[in-house]
Amino acid sequence: MRPRIIWQRHNCLNSVRGLHKTEIMLRAGRFKHRLLDDDFLKNQSAQAYKCLQGFFPLWQQKRLSDPEIAAIYIFIFSFLRRPQDFLGGPHNLFPLGVARDEAFLVEDFLELLRAHLPTPLADAKILNRLPTHAAFLPAFCALSWRSIPLSVARSLLAWENKIYPLVLQKNVPSPADVLRMQAQGSRCISMLVSLEEMQSFVAEGRDVLGFIVHDLIHADHFFADPEKAQAQILFCQKLELIQKSREIRAMLARDEIFRKEFEYLMSDMNSVPLHLLKTLKAVLLGYFKRREGVSMNGPLSMAGEQEFTHLYGKALEPWKFAPEALLAAQRLNTPLYQGQNDAELLHRTLCINDD
Repeated sequence: MRPRIIWQRHNCLNSVRGLHKTEIMLRAGRFKHRLLDDDFLKNQSAQAYKCLQGFFPLWQQKRLSDPEIAAIYIFIFSFLRRPQDFLGGPHNLFPLGVARDEAFLVEDFLELLRAHLPTPLADAKILNRLPTHAAFLPAFCALSWRSIPLSVARSLLAWENKIYPLVLQKNVPSPADVLRMQAQGSRCISMLVSLEEMQSFVAEGRDVLGFIVHDLIHADHFFADPEKAQAQILFCQKLELIQKSREIRAMLARDEIFRKEFEYLMSDMNSVPLHLLKTLKAVLLGYFKRREGVSMNGPLSMAGEQEFTHLYGKALEPWKFAPEALLAAQRLNTPLYQGQNDAELLHRTLCINDD
């Protein structure tokens, strides 16, 4: 940075010492809905696993696309979970697109599914609601599903039509891996395929159905608005640089709360970049407040304030802010924040790719 910018930064931050607000902390907004209960995990997961064995070879042979096998996975678990009423009515909230010529058909899906089901389930009337000669994926996505938001269907269709750049994985990636993918412009969808995984909770108290549903919901939040998606990708590129810094790595190792909040920001938070930057500043400040044992509304010591100011300044460096934008970023979460003026300036700056 040029000396003039450094002087302006310290001048501004000295004037707001101890005034940082901390209410921009993480809200409880993650998808934590448990879709499979203990009885299902114990008594039905093996049946789901058995049913899927008829489809996994077709997927491995590229006769099923990644979105198709993901939809089949969701269908089988949802059907076995509520075989009488898991399907709702039709909707017209978004276009279904045109099925590709080699699309997997409903009649082939039902034939293979019924071959792996006990007779009462194979004869379930609800399976007759799918149009036999239609392509499976759009036919399934044309209906609403109990307990599952329609953003899941929207993601599946956008994925199939190569609008959302999603990557199907058979594991749960680390937050750093998710951040790396987002920085490269894609998101992962975790479909866990072992019987052991299907019979247990895999991460964050989620079952395998809840996990893939969670990923598809976040994919829609991330990519539904192309302009917002590009802005989030740019933010992830900067955050990836911050996450690799020696100071941040040490903080992640020392403070479990900081690690969870920072990893949530890395891999599980969808928002406009201005709110992401506000959250980053609040998460960094929270670390120093906890370290000093002060309340979130209390002031840091002079030494703590100086250390926080230095770290936040380093965190801003990847953006290469112009002087006015830098001052606006430093005013975030303080009484000196200039409302709409600062918000518009930072929004424009955060959405620019300066590489």
